Amino acid sequence: MAELKRISGTLGEIFISEKAIAQICAKVISEQEGLRTPKQAREGTKGLWNTLANAVKGNGVEVTKEKNKFVIKLSLFAKYGVQINDAAQKAIREIKDRVKELAALEVDEVSVEISGIVK
Repeated sequence: MAELKRISGTLGEIFISEKAIAQICAKVISEQEGLRTPKQAREGTKGLWNTLANAVKGNGVEVTKEKNKFVIKLSLFAKYGVQINDAAQKAIREIKDRVKELAALEVDEVSVEISGIVK
């Protein structure tokens, strides 16, 4: 993964990678009511629900820097009964805020794809 940000200081340089940002995003999603990353959905379900969650591989977070735009793409599962639009909008706000707070990076775009429903 490429570096998203380089910070130079008197003691050396700090590099913030796409993987670090993806981990921040996964943590934010784990704290959201009603949304799960594919990994979280696989861990918390059994039977048919687990089979559906297994259809999506990886952690469901893609972080890229395209032409000076910082983009996060999420492929998530919604818990049955949750208001998907409200949960997704809240997750987008939280991710932008948390990445700015922890990594001092402005997120230009966050897109959410709901890949399925889990129990």
